[in-house]
Amino acid sequence: MKRWLMPLRRSVLVMGMLLGAGTVSAAPQDDAIKLKIAFQSFSLEMTPEAVTGADFQIARSPGLLKGRALRGDFTLTLKDGLIEGALGGSPVNVKVTKEGDAIVAKGGFGGRPVNLKLSPSELTVYVRDCTYRLKAEDSNRFYAGRRSCDRAMTPGTEVWLPDEFLSASPEEKVALLFLAL
Repeated sequence: MKRWLMPLRRSVLVMGMLLGAGTVSAAPQDDAIKLKIAFQSFSLEMTPEAVTGADFQIARSPGLLKGRALRGDFTLTLKDGLIEGALGGSPVNVKVTKEGDAIVAKGGFGGRPVNLKLSPSELTVYVRDCTYRLKAEDSNRFYAGRRSCDRAMTPGTEVWLPDEFLSASPEEKVALLFLAL
């Protein structure tokens, strides 16, 4: 590479990083689950009938989530304390309980072990060989922290939850978080 191009390339890279940082820190939409994981940011718009985003379409109805996500097509039944069905052809069987003000879930999701604890003070999730350890920054709406599968220089993880998510059943909250993360 020509020597005179290196400072120009570095300037363009820094400008791109600064501009990108500005868009990531914008206030989240009130109707969207906002996720910032490693170097990616995305939002999942949530309505009473659906949850949609890039590569993420879910139809919501009482006791049922059906659609597609990054890991494949799925149909999940949501019963008192259970999430059952299939994701990408692999079984889903998750037990959901309440422990005080926390939702706790354990089982298999898409053929892989998962567990979750969601409370007003923390969100801890093990899914796809990663453990997310996030602390509440704004009651039970905004969580930030690290995940175990990231390198030291990787930006932290942020999860912002809208009112529509907060009003969902514990089983639906768990299923949506496992699908999104």
